[in-house]
Amino acid sequence: MTKPDNRFRGLFIPHVTPFDASGALDLESLERLTSYQTTVNGVAGLVSCARIGEGPVLSVDEKRRVYEVVGNVARKSGRVHIATIMPQSTDEAIHLIRDLETLPVDATMIFPPLLLAWGKVENELKFRFFEDVTRATRLPLVLFQIPVRSYWYDPQTICRIAELENVVAFKEASFDINLFTDTMRQLERQNSTMQVLTGNDRFVAESYELGASGALIGVSNVATAKWAAMDLAAQAGDFKRATALQKELEAIKELVFSEPIVEAVARI
Repeated sequence: MTKPDNRFRGLFIPHVTPFDASGALDLESLERLTSYQTTVNGVAGLVSCARIGEGPVLSVDEKRRVYEVVGNVARKSGRVHIATIMPQSTDEAIHLIRDLETLPVDATMIFPPLLLAWGKVENELKFRFFEDVTRATRLPLVLFQIPVRSYWYDPQTICRIAELENVVAFKEASFDINLFTDTMRQLERQNSTMQVLTGNDRFVAESYELGASGALIGVSNVATAKWAAMDLAAQAGDFKRATALQKELEAIKELVFSEPIVEAVARI
């Protein structure tokens, strides 16, 4: 059994990506934003080009520029930098990751390819996708359970993927507390060392009580210090304080996730 990689514990912010009035990347504002976020006590790292960071609508070149700016900010502050990729095949995933290996990136979070939700897809294929990717790189990988049922990995498949050597963390954002609970129990029975980062903004404090080792939540772009304080309380085992802080943040969560949420993406 491999040792847990404790760099991937705590609060990770999937930062927003600013644009100027013409729709071009505003890299100066991006550097200023992420530099501030790394000053907040309790922030473990930054995640670039996730859904809230415009990942689905940025070009390959734009993503590289974002990775470079945020990666340099993270390196200067001693924080972890996770770059998100959205490949549509194994070959594309390997190509993108090999490019990331040349940039200031500590790990990559992989969105599941579109075809993994197309019709009935066997769990073996989902496992083999990650197995093939891990064989091609030593870069740490973060598995992502997105909040779309047709893409879900079942707990047994997650446990198999967790055994792959450089799969270091798992963002669980199903927003289904029953699936989350079942997955956590099975990982615990397996004595998995993979870090679990909750992406379930609506039950963050509860996720910690169920065994999550951190959070990777878009809503932490707002009131970052309070979200970080919640994480620190939970890491210390003070779930009562973590729950109280979550209650204070309830109005912000509801506002951020009010529908139609897709219209919050600047380029859609």
